[in-house]
Amino acid sequence: MSKTVALVEARMGSTHFPGKTLVKLGDHPLLEWVLHRVRCARMIDVVVLVTTTLGRDDDLVAIAHKSGVEVFRGSENDVLGRFAVAALQYGAEVVVRVCADNPFIDPDELDRLVYHFKNNACDYACNHQARLGNRYADGFGAEIFSNLLLQEICKSTANVRYREHAALYIWDHAENYCLSAVPAPHQLAYPELRFGVDRPQDLVYLESLVKAGLA
Repeated sequence: MSKTVALVEARMGSTHFPGKTLVKLGDHPLLEWVLHRVRCARMIDVVVLVTTTLGRDDDLVAIAHKSGVEVFRGSENDVLGRFAVAALQYGAEVVVRVCADNPFIDPDELDRLVYHFKNNACDYACNHQARLGNRYADGFGAEIFSNLLLQEICKSTANVRYREHAALYIWDHAENYCLSAVPAPHQLAYPELRFGVDRPQDLVYLESLVKAGLA
């Protein structure tokens, strides 16, 4: 069985919403929501917070330790390199990239993603956004690819545009890869809806859902 490692990408230096990963949603910081839910996925073997070596991210590390999650720290700007080294360190054969600004990420959808990837001939698959006609609402899933592909990409490009993202190279060179989108189940097939946190106003909306008991 291939080892599947979820790498949760988080840092305090967000451009649009600095410090958002520590902002409270209900009674818990955003990052805690994400880590708890990812840990509930049955088809993920290891969960790792992938953050920077900067002191301002120490609080994220503390939350990870509290949540029983592994931690890898690397360059702030070289996200691709950070992911590649973390994947090697934790012996990943399959990498699930998780955004720390999706507090409603669904462990069942993570399992659906891993199952889809392992049972279909593809280089990359996703269910975190409405892509390739999958009709997913934004914020319930993730992206997945092999560690072999991750290492290959990491070695092949020094372009700053690609070093700042873990999977952007794949999309910009889609003609070289087999991309697959997990079909959304009917209850999540609302591509016009978003449940991620990019800006403060997004958090206000999600807070209303939590208070209404919908999360």
